[in-house]
Amino acid sequence: MSVLANSKSAEMLTPAKAPRIHPVDTNPRTELLAHHEAAHAVVCFVLYGEQVIREVELFGDESGGHSGLTTFSLLPIPIVCRPSSGVPRRGNPAPVSPDAIADAHGVLSYAGIAGEALFQRLALDDPCPENLLDSDQTERFGRDRQALARLADTVNLSRPSHTFYPEYWNEAHRLLRSHWSGVSSIAECLSVRGSLNGGRIDEVLCEAFPV
Repeated sequence: MSVLANSKSAEMLTPAKAPRIHPVDTNPRTELLAHHEAAHAVVCFVLYGEQVIREVELFGDESGGHSGLTTFSLLPIPIVCRPSSGVPRRGNPAPVSPDAIADAHGVLSYAGIAGEALFQRLALDDPCPENLLDSDQTERFGRDRQALARLADTVNLSRPSHTFYPEYWNEAHRLLRSHWSGVSSIAECLSVRGSLNGGRIDEVLCEAFPV
């Protein structure tokens, strides 16, 4: 079952912990980074559910200096690969497939730069959307695609970072447009605080998109 055909959020509410506060001066670059990571967070919430995101850092650690989203699991399983609610796992194995795992991570990987493009009102339907990006955005998109390539390799699939996958771009665009209020809320929090823990992100998005 492909995540491109079926995505929804989970149902449990995670108690929020007080996030660390790193005051951030709002500027165009900060706003782009905030929307990049907010888009990742929202798509992760939609495709994987709650209690998956550990933290989102706007500027990352001092050594790397890159923004990023971290999850509790190194290989989170998308909702479409889990048993239906109330169905025991024993005797009812989840329809886990390498393709579904790679597809979900593909949409998640493309969501960051798609979020930036939506925020900037770029022409997302352009046949070559990469041509609309500046050098910093191209670098961020490259890192996200490299992460996808590494994950695909762990499930014995190939998703070369130099290949553009329009199906991931289009699905990320669709999900972000339908959940843009959540992206805006998370981006605003990140712009002020610099980081958010997963509990707070779940809380904000559950309030924005009640089941």
